[in-house]
Amino acid sequence: MANRPLRVLTVFLASPGDLAEERKIAREVVDQLNKAFRGIGWLVELLGWEDTLPGFARPQDVINQEVESCELFVGLLWRRWGQPTGSPTYTSGFEEEFENARRRRLAGGAPELWIFFKAVDPALIEDAGDQLKRVLAFRKAQETSKELYYREFADASD
Repeated sequence: MANRPLRVLTVFLASPGDLAEERKIAREVVDQLNKAFRGIGWLVELLGWEDTLPGFARPQDVINQEVESCELFVGLLWRRWGQPTGSPTYTSGFEEEFENARRRRLAGGAPELWIFFKAVDPALIEDAGDQLKRVLAFRKAQETSKELYYREFADASD
């Protein structure tokens, strides 16, 4: 194989903590892709909140630096919206990450934005708590806006 420069696709994976299994599967898929792509000079770099090293700043500000560098933003939502980050503007880390990626997209055409919603049991929707209500409102807004790619997915064990 000729010594060619490595091309890197930087992906930021955003989700609240209720999708730990799906985040694990995403990492396994990226590892498999990287093994397959090794011979053609490509690498997928998957970034997420759990990989961000601590710094002398508000933790979400450090995570946001990763969002600022991605070429593809993948958001996963299910029943939880996420935790507040100390920002007066955003209600969760997911919202702050998404809005930063969306702002970049509108200003300069990147990153690509993909949002996936894990199917929610209809019984939970009927008696949704605050977290799920925020997820459902966000989903409805995305369905209306048509600004980005979104899709529903089934349980990871299916």
